[in-house]
Amino acid sequence: MADVGIDLRRSDERSNVRLNPFWMTSAPITLAATNKDALLFSFPAAKGVVFLHEIIFRVETLFAGGTPSITIGYGTLASLTDSAWTVVDATRFMVSTEITEATAGYYPAGAIAIDGDGAVTGSDFAIAKSDGTIGDLILEGADTTIPCIYAAVATGLTSGQGRLLVLASRIDQ
Repeated sequence: MADVGIDLRRSDERSNVRLNPFWMTSAPITLAATNKDALLFSFPAAKGVVFLHEIIFRVETLFAGGTPSITIGYGTLASLTDSAWTVVDATRFMVSTEITEATAGYYPAGAIAIDGDGAVTGSDFAIAKSDGTIGDLILEGADTTIPCIYAAVATGLTSGQGRLLVLASRIDQ
């Protein structure tokens, strides 16, 4: 299933004095993304293997109108020039309950819940962090089927702005 939305990837990734870890900050997610998905980051082969330490959603201006809801998912692009992507896991990095869209602030990914039977629920990213498994914490860059991170934004928003912040390290191959 191809998802066509707006492309909010930034090409001005900052450079640090030390190479790892580094922060990536998305372009602002605004009303233009209402009822669309916003492509935030892509990982071509040139970026190599990337380990995701932390993911934080920053609500800069509260989201209002309709029922504000944002999830952070994982998809793939056919090429870097493609603005349509295939949804692989719509809530891989953050589920909507991890973000309070109507309150400005910082919302880290990683919330899990454990029921009485010991079953763990949450995003794949959160579960991987709590279990100490690495699969959902690593993205391997590629020239085709390029991994990407996107935000799914609810319909009917009348205001709001936020950004996704990702703390990552490039892992030598």
